[in-house]
Amino acid sequence: MSNEIELKLEVAPDATERLIADQSWLNASVCRTERQLSVYYDTPDFQLRKCGYSLRVRTVGDHFTQTLKSLESGAGMFDRGEWASDIDGPEPDLAQLPNTPVSEVQAQHLEPVIRSEVDRTTCRIERSGCALELDVDLGTLSASTHETPVSEVELELLSGEPVAAIEVAQRIAAEIPVKLAVMSKAERGFALVDGTLSKPTKAEPVGVRREMTVGEGFETIVSACLRHFRLNEPVVIDSRDVEALHQARVAIRRLRSALSLFRPVVSDHELQRIEDELSWFTAELGDARTLDVYLERDLSEDQRQFLEDRRNEAYDLAIAAMDSARVRQLMLDIVGWSATGQWRGNPCAATPLQPFVDRRIDRIWSKIAKSKDVASMNDKRRHHLRIAMKKLRYALEFTAALHTRRPRRQKKFKKAVKDLQNSLGDLHDIVTARSLVTLNSWISATGPSKKDERHLVRDADRSLNRLCKIGAYWR
Repeated sequence: MSNEIELKLEVAPDATERLIADQSWLNASVCRTERQLSVYYDTPDFQLRKCGYSLRVRTVGDHFTQTLKSLESGAGMFDRGEWASDIDGPEPDLAQLPNTPVSEVQAQHLEPVIRSEVDRTTCRIERSGCALELDVDLGTLSASTHETPVSEVELELLSGEPVAAIEVAQRIAAEIPVKLAVMSKAERGFALVDGTLSKPTKAEPVGVRREMTVGEGFETIVSACLRHFRLNEPVVIDSRDVEALHQARVAIRRLRSALSLFRPVVSDHELQRIEDELSWFTAELGDARTLDVYLERDLSEDQRQFLEDRRNEAYDLAIAAMDSARVRQLMLDIVGWSATGQWRGNPCAATPLQPFVDRRIDRIWSKIAKSKDVASMNDKRRHHLRIAMKKLRYALEFTAALHTRRPRRQKKFKKAVKDLQNSLGDLHDIVTARSLVTLNSWISATGPSKKDERHLVRDADRSLNRLCKIGAYWR
């Protein structure tokens, strides 16, 4: 077994030639290009995938290599276990599997699931005492009756520190329009099989573990947030999907909450700049989401047309921001900072994760538990309670794998949090809609009645009381 540490980037197909041609600034040796055919195998019921692995046979000329890889999700620096061996032909060699983590899987009935055919240009880079392999892949990925283009860059760390890969990626990004990639070819292929590659994606479980340090936990959570955003970003750009935009904004909010949760440890000279950039980006997406919510209301045909025109303009601005060099660079900066930032020198970064996050969650919870009587709050105080609830919910979602000892209490608490957030969210939407009506006085102010608002306030109070009775299950 070996561990493959790599950074993946998506690049526009028409920019790959420019990337390959302009090698001087990479200090790369002579590059070579070869055709690679990779076929991924699994059982009919996807046992390997369910266990978290992919099995690939790669053909280059008359040379065949079988590789079992772990399917860890994330973004940025992938650290995957792999078990590779040369084999005699293009079919899987089952005799190579007993000494791997899938030895117990009944793999006798493997069948081809995904096919990747690419032209790979490989360059070896020596930089600051580190060795890297840069691979540029251009071709196609197919599964079942579906096909998608492949145009990506992989930077694999052969020796040295990960910062070398990040520096090269940032240098590439300064010259070529690349974006952070968050899916392996196997993952993309399975998404083709499932029909989910171009669909909105909700936040996935975060892979924190009890044995992690604060620094490792933070990097894992940041990676999950970036992945959540990047999975939804192309769906927004390609189809202007309402749910995909909502999930993209949720991903950025979750990321900002993670920065807040870990602030005592990660506060260094770079944190404020990243927070400012994320605040700007959140605002760029805000108008489109506000109009999406308002368009769910009953409107006249003229009013709907006016707001849909404004929505189209808002989406133009949101997509322009997503496609901007500013955001592309920001994503890479966050990856580099979370993996190798100055904050890593803070002694607390090397301490156990769970005691730290539990104290931080306690701090958020204490503010919420002191809140009483939602009916007596003005719009601003309700908004602050809603934000605190989001921070609590995200913090508990980030660390769910650490808090498994009271599943029934956890389930009840989660339900009460969701109910309270829904009520506070609906109240916030009413306030937002009123501000939209104020700015455009001719738009109908029809919407929830005062009676409906009173019901929402009552529901919010009940949910808050339930939360306080359930208490801090993470303790």
